[in-house]
Amino acid sequence: MDIVLVHGYNVTSTETYGVLPQRLKSLGYQVKHVYLSKYVTLDDGIKITDIVRAFQAALLDAYGGSLPSEKFACITHSTGGLVARGWIETYYAQNMVKLPISHLIMLSPPTNGSRLAELGKSRLSRLRSLVGIQPGLQVLDALELASQHQWTLNSDWIDQKLTQAPGFFTFVITGQWIDFKLLDVLAPATYERGSDGVVRASAANLNMQRFRVAPDGSFTLQGISNVPYLILPKTSHSDTNCGIMGSVPAQGDHPTLAGITAALAVKDPKSYLATAADFSQKTAALQKQENYYNGTPLDRYCQVVFRVTDTLGGTLHDYAIELLDGNLQGDQLPAGFFADKHQNAVNPELFVFYLDYDVISKVQGQLGFKIQSTSESPLVDYQEVVFNGAAAGGSLVRPNETTFVDVIMKRRLNKNLFRLTEDTSVREIDGKPGPDWIE
Repeated sequence: MDIVLVHGYNVTSTETYGVLPQRLKSLGYQVKHVYLSKYVTLDDGIKITDIVRAFQAALLDAYGGSLPSEKFACITHSTGGLVARGWIETYYAQNMVKLPISHLIMLSPPTNGSRLAELGKSRLSRLRSLVGIQPGLQVLDALELASQHQWTLNSDWIDQKLTQAPGFFTFVITGQWIDFKLLDVLAPATYERGSDGVVRASAANLNMQRFRVAPDGSFTLQGISNVPYLILPKTSHSDTNCGIMGSVPAQGDHPTLAGITAALAVKDPKSYLATAADFSQKTAALQKQENYYNGTPLDRYCQVVFRVTDTLGGTLHDYAIELLDGNLQGDQLPAGFFADKHQNAVNPELFVFYLDYDVISKVQGQLGFKIQSTSESPLVDYQEVVFNGAAAGGSLVRPNETTFVDVIMKRRLNKNLFRLTEDTSVREIDGKPGPDWIE
């Protein structure tokens, strides 16, 4: 079996892989070749979709123009997970039988973004511009929390059921440990609770659900489930002390290696489900037993990403979202549930809440929400949407996961927007709304 490693954003040297390539070669099964990716992210003109196409070309070059009949494994770190998944969706989603990958093992992937991307586009980009280095703004756009790139890619994977393709096994291995440094005081996002310093544990997980909510509050539910998901002990995103890849030693055991080995040992659906159960049990035990660097409990967190559109297909940028309890009250939620919120800068119709699951799960009844919006014209009205969590029959939030909520608001037009008259005399046309609306 060959193994292809794909690095993440802001990598300028293959030193980023540490000794992991050598350790992979020394594992107790046959590894033919280990290929290290070398691709550019720090270029403002490059998109992740460009990197995906270049990945395909690089694979063809490495294999002499056509990919081998024997499938290979792909191990990614960070943004490399989005690259590999984008490559699978672009080239093989319509014919997964021909997918040349057997195992996709993603280490700390920003499946649902990274809070640091916003920092990279602001402070970091200004600092880099002073020394003539581009931050890779379009890559960072894709990495920003609640980006359109993530919404589209994850929706495609949900709709096309790519994780269920025969002979294809997907894994997510991440950390929830923060290697606190003085620099983190200047950039609080790097020591955010529930994250590995760069990617939230709930943002890494490929298991997710998507609610599509109609104007009347009714909904459909789809998602991805049963993907093996493992949180490692005392593991951060990067560096040589605790980094999920950089801390792997030249000799001896290591939790990252153990997780990779377990993933590569999967050969069939039965062992895949067994590994998912084993990873789940280990993750649950870790989150009960381990504490943060400051001794506080290692709470579980979750994300809820909203997309707000209207019945005519337009995107809404000015709206208010209120979370509700089972009695449709927003002022009785348990204290301390809220961790962060973010409206996407490029696509403001996308908005993410970051919540402490172990607190919000104590809400009375099932969590719901209400969305209201106002237009710039008195002749246009949006009817509020109320999602009753108690009536949904399932939870809007899950521990260590992201939920997508695709909300469609009813756009009503006042009948005074357009009237016909038989009066041929000159009369003023005013923009005042009347009592009647086009439903």
